[in-house]
Amino acid sequence: MSYVFVNASEYARYKSDCSAVLKSTCHTLKEKGISAQFTLVGSGARGLVTRNGNGPFDLDYNLEIIKAPKEYWDDLRKLKDTVRVALDNSEGFDCFSDSSDSTSCLTAILHFNDSPEIEFSFDVAITTRNENGNLMRLIHNKNIWGVGYDQYVWNEIPNSHNIKEKADILKKTNMWLDVRERYLIKKNTYLSRHDHDHPSFIVYVETINELFHEIFDRYKS
Repeated sequence: MSYVFVNASEYARYKSDCSAVLKSTCHTLKEKGISAQFTLVGSGARGLVTRNGNGPFDLDYNLEIIKAPKEYWDDLRKLKDTVRVALDNSEGFDCFSDSSDSTSCLTAILHFNDSPEIEFSFDVAITTRNENGNLMRLIHNKNIWGVGYDQYVWNEIPNSHNIKEKADILKKTNMWLDVRERYLIKKNTYLSRHDHDHPSFIVYVETINELFHEIFDRYKS
């Protein structure tokens, strides 16, 4: 099996449903003093949604924490749990299974007719920005050191600043077909390596940065 692109018309309804759920989530968080905004990122935002063969597909969202009371910055487990509960109880979420807590995101799954077969899923990464403007993802390292201890840390996404601006430049310079081709190649390369540490958004950031710097270096020389 390998990744192929999904037609935009096929995922339009799911995109609308996810937006409604995340708007409700942000409203609930605001009541707790947490200011957050959600963004459809990477593949979904740029028409690069993929699926493995005929399998289900997903959309990736960043839930960026803008402001929060000190208690949440001091206790990242509490922050992630608070977001998870708000998501699971949000308006419109009842058709999804309760979100599962993976290392780098919360994943909500939609099943076909209450069967085990997956129809669609969406991932929500909890993010914030550092002083350089780069995104940092909230990472949950489970059972670290094998002693039953869980670690919650912010993990910087290198070179994630100005990704939208770089993508816009590539589009204006007629490089978007190159972006699509490179993105698909990278996705399938990681798939062939059984590498699960490169979610779609990370692959997208890598692709945009690689091609942007190739173009920049060409003009520089």
